[in-house]
Amino acid sequence: MSRANLPSQKEAIASALALYDTRPFTVADIGSQSAWLKAASHDARNLYVSGPMGLASSVALGVAASRPNDQVLAVCGDGALAMNLSSLVTLQGARTANLAVLVVANGIYEYTGSLPVPTRDLDWLLLGRGIFGAEGCFRLEDLTPEKWKTVKRPAMIVADIAPSTEKTPALGMTPMQIRAAFLDAAKA
Repeated sequence: MSRANLPSQKEAIASALALYDTRPFTVADIGSQSAWLKAASHDARNLYVSGPMGLASSVALGVAASRPNDQVLAVCGDGALAMNLSSLVTLQGARTANLAVLVVANGIYEYTGSLPVPTRDLDWLLLGRGIFGAEGCFRLEDLTPEKWKTVKRPAMIVADIAPSTEKTPALGMTPMQIRAAFLDAAKA
C-alpha cells in the first residue's frame, strides 16, 4: 500500500475526535500516540498512558466501565495494539456501549526509530470486522459525524496513516501531572 497520500497520525487523531459531538475521554498508548494526541487536541480528558506498550485499549475499557455516560476512545498504534490483540475480544465481550478503538496503522514503531511492526501486513479492517462485525468497524475516511452517531459500540476505527516526516513531539508532562489532570477532569 502506498502511504504517500495518507493522513499523518496527528491528522487522523484529530479527524477521529471530530466525529464526536462531545469530546470523549481519550486514552492513548505510550509513545507517539500520546504525543500526537496531545499535539492534535490537548485536553484534561486525555489519558496519556505510560509504562507497558499496548495497554491503551485495556485502560480505556476500565475508563468506559467507570464512566458509562461518557464516550471513550482508545488511540492505539498498530504495533502497540499487536502486543495486546486479545483486548479487542475482551472489549467486544464486555459490550461496553460507550467505547471505541482507533487503530492508527503505519506499519512501523514510529517512536523507536521506525522499525517495522510484525503486523505490518495485517488487514486491520478485516480483523476488526471479525471481532466487532461489519457494522462495528470502519475505515476513518468512510465515517462522518452523522454516520458515527449510528455505530453501535464497542466499535473500531481503522486509520491507515503515513509514517511521520517530522520528529514526534515531546509530551512535556510527567505521569503525575497527567494523572492529576485526568482525575480533575473525571470529577467534572
